[in-house]
Amino acid sequence: MIDGFLLKKLISVFVHLIPGAFFLLLLTLIGRRWWPRVCNSLSIIICTILIAGSIPPISNYFVSNLEDRNAVLQTAPEDTAIILVLGAGQRYAADRPPNSVLAAAGLSRLMEGVRLWKTKPDALLAVSGANFNSPVSQAEIFKRMAVESGVPATQILVFDQSMDTSDEIDTVSQTLVGLADNGNQNKHLVVVSSALHLPRVELMIEDYDLSYSLAPTDFRAVDRPWYLPASGYLYSLDRAIHEWVGMIWYHLKTVSGR
Repeated sequence: MIDGFLLKKLISVFVHLIPGAFFLLLLTLIGRRWWPRVCNSLSIIICTILIAGSIPPISNYFVSNLEDRNAVLQTAPEDTAIILVLGAGQRYAADRPPNSVLAAAGLSRLMEGVRLWKTKPDALLAVSGANFNSPVSQAEIFKRMAVESGVPATQILVFDQSMDTSDEIDTVSQTLVGLADNGNQNKHLVVVSSALHLPRVELMIEDYDLSYSLAPTDFRAVDRPWYLPASGYLYSLDRAIHEWVGMIWYHLKTVSGR
């Protein structure tokens, strides 16, 4: 039986601009024998999109549209109970320190979470992420890095069964309920994630009765002249498209579930 989570991830590969565009290019090369005009036109359109996406102002327009929705959170609110750092992947190796294991986005998220925790040190820092075929979960790597950065282990919650954003929000919501039942007066949640990802996070978190703030980090939009295209801008656009598709999918799923 195919794992549902794995199937979802495999399908999402073709939603990404870069693998999806090259997959379509391959199909046009194969199909030119039967539909030369259509395939040639599609090839030109796909190549034009890829070139345009690598031009800074074009990529930045779509990226900034998502990143600029939430201002940087300077300090954690006074009534913050949990600062949740969303997972972002890792490349585990036993001989590497935590900072060399975490993906750049994950390291940026964690450091922002630690910075905010230091403005409210009686709050709990929640780190999340399952193991994804690694012997050590991403949440555990986050915890090790947080401890090395000065956060006491007793102030860290580890959500090492969370597979995706939906799981992470659901888990932290239940944890907040448990804290309230145990007499914790602070009920506010701070969610730390990449600035591109937070608009989709907000869609999901609105389904819960939570007091929350969003803390963006890992910003992708960077000013550069239009005549200096780079693959990094194409990658940023790819991530933005993935987030837009994710939001559309969440809307459709929500509507169909009513």
